[in-house]
Amino acid sequence: ASASSGPLRDYQDKMKAIQLREKGLSKTEIAEKIGRSEHFVKRWWREHPAMLERPAGANDVVLKRASLSSFRDLDIRRGFLDDDTVYDTLLEKVQWRPAKVVARDRNTGELALRYDERGRSINAGRQVADYAGGLDVLDKVLQKAFSEMDIRDPQARIFMNYYANGQERVGVHRHDFWTCLISFGAPRILTMDGRPILMRDRDLVVFGTQNHGVPQMPDTSGGRISLVIFFYPDADNLERRQWQTIAADNEEEGAEGKVVPSDNFEVRGVDHGFQPTLLFGEAVSRPKKTTGPQSEVFFRPSCGSADECCCEESALSKALDPGVERRGLFKSPNSQLNFADGGSSGSRAAPTPAVTVPTVFTVGCDGSQEERQFFATLQKHGVASIWDLRGRPPRDGWAEPETLRRTCAIRAVKYRHYPIGRREAGGIAGHIEAEEGHDVFKRFLAVADAEVAAIVGAEMSWRQPEGLRGLAAELLVGGGLGLRARVLHLPPDGGEAEEHPRRAAGAPAAGRSAAAS
Repeated sequence: ASASSGPLRDYQDKMKAIQLREKGLSKTEIAEKIGRSEHFVKRWWREHPAMLERPAGANDVVLKRASLSSFRDLDIRRGFLDDDTVYDTLLEKVQWRPAKVVARDRNTGELALRYDERGRSINAGRQVADYAGGLDVLDKVLQKAFSEMDIRDPQARIFMNYYANGQERVGVHRHDFWTCLISFGAPRILTMDGRPILMRDRDLVVFGTQNHGVPQMPDTSGGRISLVIFFYPDADNLERRQWQTIAADNEEEGAEGKVVPSDNFEVRGVDHGFQPTLLFGEAVSRPKKTTGPQSEVFFRPSCGSADECCCEESALSKALDPGVERRGLFKSPNSQLNFADGGSSGSRAAPTPAVTVPTVFTVGCDGSQEERQFFATLQKHGVASIWDLRGRPPRDGWAEPETLRRTCAIRAVKYRHYPIGRREAGGIAGHIEAEEGHDVFKRFLAVADAEVAAIVGAEMSWRQPEGLRGLAAELLVGGGLGLRARVLHLPPDGGEAEEHPRRAAGAPAAGRSAAAS
């Protein structure tokens, strides 16, 4: 029986039929193994996995873009560890921090902080912690998990959740990588595609893209800690991929089906750049500029060594090392985390990357100019990505956000819309200086470090008092985010760009009236 249900189960069963046929099983054997009719098997077993329709709803961007290797059934190991003191040790020794609420960014599908009407991040209730090694009891747990669960991704990400009582929860969500989760402390329900699974102290589960969450259990007074390892599978993981749910305590019978992967062309999903430090409200890292292909292949050959644990030990060592060079946009949180005292979560200091000063643009868009002129101006300066920060954009016409989004897609210009200027957040000036505003501009700078990007404001002249373009430029040029940028303002007539001036100490900010300053 599959761990999933509905459209996701149908999709996975189609993939199972295809891959088990390639393994040499007959139609009858496959039907019996996956619990489907021979008619179902016959319909799908000769299809190519890449041609299957994804089991995605209208807004489920994870399933739309997840790699074929992301899908697998559950592997449940009851009583995976013998040491019953782990919970108490972690509770006492780990430096816990309040977690922030995150949600899917509707522009990109990536996880991002969620904010209230005033532009403030929202506490999630539970606590979280990053880990870079040094705690003996936890190092031993990780060694066992990496070894027995065949985790060989050197860029695996490790962090923990702490639920103080049954009132604390995490909503249903999914990722496009594999997850190894070990539960410590009080028993709590873990939902998996709507199916409740009771996780007891020291139980382990490995899963793929399944929707999962931890609902409230008001009658539970004890605390729970989950140790979470996010990792991408290698070729050997996929060869041994569970295509039938395994429960070590015989709650559910199942057999392991060894499968040859047929998706040799890996595609990055929306979670490839996820950093658990986001849960603390930490800033995102700036991606490196790349000149090669943007897609990455995550398959790695299996160890092939007589010492079968060598790869897992090496992967764990690298996953805990903040000094290890990371692939672009897939950095370990351990090289990012800084605590309030300025120290790192690990004992080894990460190298300080060289900081470049990107050149960014601002452009006005109120619908009064011609659409053709607007895009000609962008093309003239090589703008590849626009960030529409208009708080009150036109409600119709070509400059309306959703219409502009579609036009940008046709013209191969990336488009994001993050309205800045809510009254509750203090208008444009207050919202820019709020947590949400700073987060938007930090992410904008991260993108601008890799491609030519422009901010879109509603005012046609960047000099308009209290206008978004001028105030945003002042923040970026002045280094208010800890990073500086060179800002060029694009005129509506397609003329030459005007560089935003650097303000002398004590002078009023450009774009802000003397009275306001």
